[in-house]
Amino acid sequence: MLSLLGLLLLSCDPELKREDKYARPDWLAGKVYTQLLDQPDLSTFAKCVELSGYDTIIDRSGSYTVFAPNNEAFSLYFQNHPAHNNVEDIPVAELRKLVKYHLVQNPWTKTQLRTLDVYGWIDTLDLNNNKPRGFKRQTLLLDDNRKLGIMLNNDQTIKIVDTLETTWHRVVATDSRKYAPIFFREYFDIYDLSADDYSFYFDRTLDDPQDLYFAGGRVIGDEIFAENGFVYEIDRVTDPLSNVYQILEDKEGPESYTEFLDLVNLFPNFEYNEEKTYDQPGADQGLEVDSLFDMSYTDLVFDILNERTSPPSGTFGLPNNVTIRYHHGIIAPTNTAFDEFLNEYFVGPGRWGTLEGAPDNIKRIIVNTHMSPNTIYPTDFENGFSNGEQDRITLDAGDIVEKQFGSNSTFIGVDNMVVPRLFYTVAGPAYLLKGYSKTMFSIEDAGLLSALKREDDQYLFYIESNVNSSTDSSLLYESSTEQFSLFQIAQGEGREYMLGNNALRTLLMNHIAIGTPSGMARKEYFKNLVGNFIIINNETGEVRGTAPTSIGYQGLVQQPNFPTEITIEADNGITYDIENYFSFSAPNIYLKIQGNYPVFYDLLIQAGLANAFEITFLSANEDYTVFIPSDSALIASRVDTLDREALQSLLKFHFVQGDLIFTDGVKPALYYETSRIDDKSTTFTTIYSKMYIDPGYDLITIGDAEGGSYLGVKESDASNIVTGRDLGEGNEVFRNLVINGVIHEIDKVLIFDEVDTE
Repeated sequence: MLSLLGLLLLSCDPELKREDKYARPDWLAGKVYTQLLDQPDLSTFAKCVELSGYDTIIDRSGSYTVFAPNNEAFSLYFQNHPAHNNVEDIPVAELRKLVKYHLVQNPWTKTQLRTLDVYGWIDTLDLNNNKPRGFKRQTLLLDDNRKLGIMLNNDQTIKIVDTLETTWHRVVATDSRKYAPIFFREYFDIYDLSADDYSFYFDRTLDDPQDLYFAGGRVIGDEIFAENGFVYEIDRVTDPLSNVYQILEDKEGPESYTEFLDLVNLFPNFEYNEEKTYDQPGADQGLEVDSLFDMSYTDLVFDILNERTSPPSGTFGLPNNVTIRYHHGIIAPTNTAFDEFLNEYFVGPGRWGTLEGAPDNIKRIIVNTHMSPNTIYPTDFENGFSNGEQDRITLDAGDIVEKQFGSNSTFIGVDNMVVPRLFYTVAGPAYLLKGYSKTMFSIEDAGLLSALKREDDQYLFYIESNVNSSTDSSLLYESSTEQFSLFQIAQGEGREYMLGNNALRTLLMNHIAIGTPSGMARKEYFKNLVGNFIIINNETGEVRGTAPTSIGYQGLVQQPNFPTEITIEADNGITYDIENYFSFSAPNIYLKIQGNYPVFYDLLIQAGLANAFEITFLSANEDYTVFIPSDSALIASRVDTLDREALQSLLKFHFVQGDLIFTDGVKPALYYETSRIDDKSTTFTTIYSKMYIDPGYDLITIGDAEGGSYLGVKESDASNIVTGRDLGEGNEVFRNLVINGVIHEIDKVLIFDEVDTE
């Protein structure tokens, strides 16, 4: 009773009344919609929010940043959209998309809008996170799930087709709400871009370094604080940006890109998503719902339908979602340009005839050639940019017929195709002529395409046609399993060898040499990509490896190659057709000297420079040109009477280290370093003696001490004898043989005091 009495007395005290304790303070700003209503210049957008039903949503819960177009912006919008005179004319569904695109998730101050990257707020002291590369923010606009028509290709893979062409469909779950770009000067400075790069896509200038732009709309004034976010006034209405898929399929645009889209749609990958399927309304009650799939283009540079973007290949250590930083680029040819390209590169003798008849890897290369992992700006047109095939390409601005800044990629429509670089390289014939398709597939499996596309080298590429390689069983290909093999046929018996990537790589690299034949010497020697040599005989026209060419793998019947040039223009060399793959062999330099030059070998033993296994002063990682006097010359000179140290010095003078010198006139005339330790050497520094050598055409001249000629080495069977070492384990199908020595037999001993030395 006393407690009740006390409460009664307290309730009668006016100073202790608490009914206003939780009342809203007068100074507290309203929520974002309330703040919109308080801005007379934003009344039209406020009406849009109301009509779309988002007035109660953004004033009830959540936090937002509103980029509100002002009334003047809507006046301009209606001028550009004559079908609508006012916001009431805009269909509700369209209006709702417009509003949701101008509503960004979470509150962002002006400072925060220009200080973010994928790791969070930037830190000027953190070298990995000190630049505001995060220029996009997620809006509230989520596209509906997409219903796509699908059909099977001949190889049973799935392709996307128009929904009217098939009764088979798949519903793709939209992966993310759309993102909107926020532009500011620092962002362009990071990538060495200019303000003109912004103008290219949005048809307005980015002048003031302090300005912020929501897509094409400039932010006017400061942020307007609200209880659950911020409101910004902008001077343009931004239609929701389309992703690349939506742009390509747009049939109301000025150009049509459907043929390119059809090509892209050969490469979808669908994966059933059980979680998303059963998250649909009614699914938990047993109602029938669509099966939902995640779709990606795993063979292409990026997913043209997905709103989320990915970092370039080879980028590591990033968060799962990097969309705020990364934006892609695509150059799409019009249907007319696409047809002209096909007529030029696919129609003609020996070619594929149609794109449908070409293998998928060629189609994939064409698509990726037009894609870039990075945004494409006008600055890149002349400077060049890297496409999805890792080619450096430029773009003629005169070819551009359309441009858009899409939600996941910049889009540039062109009336000229970007021709894949490989089409005008030495690899071109293997890809453009179906009669060499096995070489093409082997290049793909071996991962050698990037090497064959280099612009700074001139290649000699020798390839065998499908018919010839099948006839001699030197390269067989089973398309259903994508497996390579060969058959060795000897004395009526056959043995099959399965070829993996390493074997294919060795086979191809042995047939790719670097250099340009001059035709001046009787024989020219060109190092191939393995480190062996291809030899061109300019007198007979024969081209071979370092062993005689035979029919088939390790065949018993020799048949020389007389290659014919394949007349497809290339800017980095010439491709030749051969009837048989080259053969390669070379003895170890020690074994060659031991077996063929017994007097010279005995002198090496006598001098302590060789033993029963090796020549001790030679390095396995060094190249050597060895001038070996004939047995008669060595015997006549009586060098065996020299003391051990003098003999060592004399013999080492016959080994030129660091260079392979042939009689093809390729090497320059200069002083070449030998293995002889010079008298100028000290305890701390070893200096090797040098001799003057002039490698001419068919003749190597060694100068004498008087400035004349000491001796000449003519091209003959006794010169240009190669030696090498095997980098493999000895059980490989194709030996990975590197040439590291060349021997020339001479008729005179090289005496240091009589030879021209430096």
